[in-house]
Amino acid sequence: MVQEGPREPLSYYFRDLLLASEPQASRLYLVRHAQSAAARDEWQPDPPITALGQEQARLVGERLARDGIDAIYSSPLRRAAETARAIAQASALPITTVEDLREVEVGPAEEDADSLSPEERETIRRRLAEKPSWDALPGSEGSGPFRTRIAAAIEGIVHASRGKRVAVVTHGGVIQTYVSLILGLEGDVYFYPFNTSITSIRALDQRRVLWRLNDVAHLNAMPPGMKAIT
Repeated sequence: MVQEGPREPLSYYFRDLLLASEPQASRLYLVRHAQSAAARDEWQPDPPITALGQEQARLVGERLARDGIDAIYSSPLRRAAETARAIAQASALPITTVEDLREVEVGPAEEDADSLSPEERETIRRRLAEKPSWDALPGSEGSGPFRTRIAAAIEGIVHASRGKRVAVVTHGGVIQTYVSLILGLEGDVYFYPFNTSITSIRALDQRRVLWRLNDVAHLNAMPPGMKAIT
């Protein structure tokens, strides 16, 4: 008789809790868009992705194609839509555009921080330090309305994607806020999502499990001379 070794606790005790082998769970891959022109140049309301961003998008598209995805959803904003097109090309899949996956509207501070007085900028910094919330930005969409919008958009995708692997191409603020929601955090901003990072979530019924956060392993294949993370 062969004696079995000890079972690894994750696979034995937590398999059901973490949806580790549940075929009906939706697997969401939240992808932040590739680098956009707004990261380098003057502010634009809806900038395209840069040459570096095109390479980032190609690499994340190839990775998701290797892993296997069944559907692609995207924010309507140009930087997300262009990233989604690279993913769609690699996987030969159509794109479903979801209006409410667009980035949080942060008000005047988005266009030019220098247009605010030093006192206004200091007030914003202090408010963010006290609580990392979109409410700290004057004239913003606000944390409550943004959370409601994002939750409805992503939960709609979950319900339409039972048992499927789905890429959701969106924005840093969207990813930050949805992660905060599923972890039960009061604030909105706790990490910096890198361009084309993958944040993986499994969802079934009322359960949401964070599997990976801010994964950019695919950017290790960036050509020499191109900065992988921006």
